[in-house]
Amino acid sequence: MKTKRLPYSLTRKFYYLPLMLLGAISFGTACKKSKPSNPCEGVFSEGMPTQAGLVLIDGQTGDTILLTKDIDTSTITITPEPADVPSERGIIVKQPGAPWHGSLMFHITDTKKGAFKYKIDIPNVGSVTLSYTNKEVASGNACNPYYINVTDPVIEDHPFTVSRTGSRLIFKITL
Repeated sequence: MKTKRLPYSLTRKFYYLPLMLLGAISFGTACKKSKPSNPCEGVFSEGMPTQAGLVLIDGQTGDTILLTKDIDTSTITITPEPADVPSERGIIVKQPGAPWHGSLMFHITDTKKGAFKYKIDIPNVGSVTLSYTNKEVASGNACNPYYINVTDPVIEDHPFTVSRTGSRLIFKITL
């Protein structure tokens, strides 16, 4: 049985068709106009959230109150002012050897400027009021032109000392 060959001109058309399609696709993708590059695209420029740590010290015995008394963190209320700031839950650091051993740690607002205040009520211990001011500071970075700096941290109703370690403020408060 003999096979019938296609005419020469028809074979040549089918032979060049894939080459023409490949050339058109290559030419089409290579001729796209590119948009100007944005150096800030994909840059994640946020720092660690600021945490406050309260170490409550008994003025008579010198003991750390949060470790010596059996305090459940779910009974501690942290009330922010102004009211549009989300409320926070704190944790008591009980791991021996931890740098903030015996402190109540919680996040404070550091995403907008202004004056902020937190009232911390601990059952059978008392209350503490933390206040501070967030200031906008120029960073000189085109992608993130400013950052918020937590300044003037104060415990309003008890004697205290404060230290800053990175993005953490540690208050030693004598009750």
